[in-house]
Amino acid sequence: MEADLRPAKVSKELSGAAYEDFKRKAIDEAKKRAVAQRVDYDTFKNMVLTAHLKPTNAPSQPSSDKPMPCWRFGVDGKLLKEQVTAAHLHACTPTEAPSTSDAFQKDWRRNCPAHDDKYRYLKLCGPEALRSIFRVEVSAETLRELLVVLDACWLGHAGAAEEADAGAGAALREAAFVAELLAALSEAGRFSLTARLLGSSSKPVLERLFAGLEAAASALEGQAEGEAAEERRLAPGALEQLAALRKAYGLA
Repeated sequence: MEADLRPAKVSKELSGAAYEDFKRKAIDEAKKRAVAQRVDYDTFKNMVLTAHLKPTNAPSQPSSDKPMPCWRFGVDGKLLKEQVTAAHLHACTPTEAPSTSDAFQKDWRRNCPAHDDKYRYLKLCGPEALRSIFRVEVSAETLRELLVVLDACWLGHAGAAEEADAGAGAALREAAFVAELLAALSEAGRFSLTARLLGSSSKPVLERLFAGLEAAASALEGQAEGEAAEERRLAPGALEQLAALRKAYGLA
């Protein structure tokens, strides 16, 4: 009988030793974390005392397998709620330029989820509307988001427009739009302070953006006078204007 009980006793001792080893390591790790975080004594004590405890999760709610009535579904088999939601989202696509900063923020954050949606919204607004909306101030967060969207989308839209117009200067007109947009934003109140608050993370975005615009301006100035007549939205002296904008955005 004693021989039969010995394996169970040994297994219990091994299990206890393994738990004690786990507890020792957990407490040691908790002490190291507490020292690294420079916590006070009470927090240190609580971290050590609870280091060996495992977190508990609330039991998951049992799923209901009760069938839903047929009138909850449309003819395509989807829930009517999903169909209404999709139609509602489609109806929320902005169709007119906002007149206030609050209206702009609402459309910008709620109704334009992707970068491409935001860029199309900027095209809808145009420089004049943005100049009016942000005449008092544009926040650093909003300006940072605007720059990211312009940097991510303008070259793609310029290339698509160039292909659609068979090279009729659409890319240069897109560059002119972005330059006018940057100029309009730079006229906001206390813009010099906002530009300083952009932070170092916005510098690469601004550098790429201005590099592309300056390349477009250089290409325009290198064209003959007659060939560029159709594309003069990037006006003569565009490089000088971009240099001034660079300085306004804190790059010079």
